[in-house]
Amino acid sequence: MTMKTHHFTSMILVAAVLYSAGSLSAQDAESLAGRKKSATTKPDKMSVEVLATDEEKMEVAEAIDDVQFDFDRATINPDYHAKLKGLAAWMKDKNVTLRVSGFADGIGTDQYNKRLSERRARAVKTYLVINGANPKFIDPVGYGEANPLAGNESEPGRRKNRLVEFALF
Repeated sequence: MTMKTHHFTSMILVAAVLYSAGSLSAQDAESLAGRKKSATTKPDKMSVEVLATDEEKMEVAEAIDDVQFDFDRATINPDYHAKLKGLAAWMKDKNVTLRVSGFADGIGTDQYNKRLSERRARAVKTYLVINGANPKFIDPVGYGEANPLAGNESEPGRRKNRLVEFALF
């Protein structure tokens, strides 16, 4: 997945969640996502309907933010617990797959960063499962330092690249 694809997928997901929460019009969601359909689609082209209350939609919209990590750590910062608990509660009765994508900054070897990003994605999956989400609907994947959100030349850039992000399928 290229950096451009990485951001495009995130934009589609954000547009779908904001549209379903009533925060965007269909036209604005299509424009933001660059798509002509307002439904989210699975890779096999099947349409996915999000059937959630307004409160649940808001929880998902809030949880959609990336989960950032400290340098060389796969421990979830307590600041993210409430959002992740909300996401786990929302997922309890849903039949959607959540891709949890882990990333790392450019410090360290490619192999080490790949393992670190996998640990980050698994840590988020474990937290969601402990809080009630069905493990069979959570797909943790680690990408290492591939597809950075920001440059790895500075500490602020590296900090932005230590994350886990979400995509619904």
